[in-house]
Amino acid sequence: MARAGSTASKRDQIYESIKSDIISGKYPGGTFLLESELCEDFHVSRTPIREALIRLAHDHIIEMYPKRGAFVPQVTVKDILELYELRIANDGVAAFLFTENAAEEVVRQMEASVLREEAHLEHENYAGEVEEELLFHSLYISNCGNQRMIDVIEMVNSQMLRIMTLAADKNGMEHMYASLNYHKKLIEAVREHDPHRARAIVEGHWLTAKRGLKQRYIEGTLSNRL
Repeated sequence: MARAGSTASKRDQIYESIKSDIISGKYPGGTFLLESELCEDFHVSRTPIREALIRLAHDHIIEMYPKRGAFVPQVTVKDILELYELRIANDGVAAFLFTENAAEEVVRQMEASVLREEAHLEHENYAGEVEEELLFHSLYISNCGNQRMIDVIEMVNSQMLRIMTLAADKNGMEHMYASLNYHKKLIEAVREHDPHRARAIVEGHWLTAKRGLKQRYIEGTLSNRL
């Protein structure tokens, strides 16, 4: 992996790279990140590594322990429930606000996103499906008109990425198709200029996802990957 650039871009690159490795499962729950190894990997001093780790800890992606270092925590069922409950509360309102004054161009982008989702699922492209899922939700969230709400959702989303990525496998196909159907229903509500229905659909979407992940965690088809 190429790891060059200015000091500022280098810090951002280190942050994004470590974050990506945690999300992908390269650094699974229970792993300590060693500064010395990261310094060798990125060919930098400890300062930018520590800055990236502090930022990751601030985003609740890792935990910092004095004299022990940076730790990648295992995701618990409590984590899943709390994060998805936050999405239920905030995304629903974002959908309501967006639907009140939905821009036609954004709605068209949502429709195009749904078509790509269908293609990803047909070809069992799990990584592509997660990426498209994130894009779909970002379209109405980023255009809801409430920047504070956008910031809260983005913070929660950063913590959810690891769960969503590792849950995207053959065992999760039923849930991914259910998500796609919710996306289609949301577009219908937006087209009908019905903000109350839009909010209910998004809340139902994340509630269904929460229940599905909880069940998979209990069954062991998810917990062994987190």
